[in-house]
Amino acid sequence: MSTDPYATPSVSATDAYALNASGQVSHAVVQQLLGTKPWVRFMAVITFIGAVLMGLAAVGIAIASSVGSAAGGTTKTLLSGPVGLGIAALYIVFGFVYIIPGIKLWKYASSIASLAATGRDEDLVAALNHQRSFWKFIALLFIILIALYFVVILIVSAGAFSRQ
Repeated sequence: MSTDPYATPSVSATDAYALNASGQVSHAVVQQLLGTKPWVRFMAVITFIGAVLMGLAAVGIAIASSVGSAAGGTTKTLLSGPVGLGIAALYIVFGFVYIIPGIKLWKYASSIASLAATGRDEDLVAALNHQRSFWKFIALLFIILIALYFVVILIVSAGAFSRQ
């Protein structure tokens, strides 16, 4: 920065994104984020409900598996014995996976509420950081899902070709 008071003002790339002199986020930005807050909170609640339902399903599958195995009947179902317990364990894992994006969305909505109350730059940064964290988690899950699809396709294809 020049010490010459008569020099033409210049703007660097970092200055272009600076806030107003008081360090407050513009009202328009806050209003846009406030418009998304109810939907973000709704989706967080939906993910929590999904996690609870996955947990209840896991308990139901585990009970069905245990009762089916304990009955000692001649009819075996997919949920009988260790297979059913394995499926129940997978449901518990998926339930925990559901909780993580729900927490990230909840924190994002809470940061938006803080931003609306204070208008401070730090609250905007926190809100955007929680949003970035949510999308990063979802992207990693998507990559894992694609990899699992690829592995399953290879296994099924190998099984199909080995029977010929």
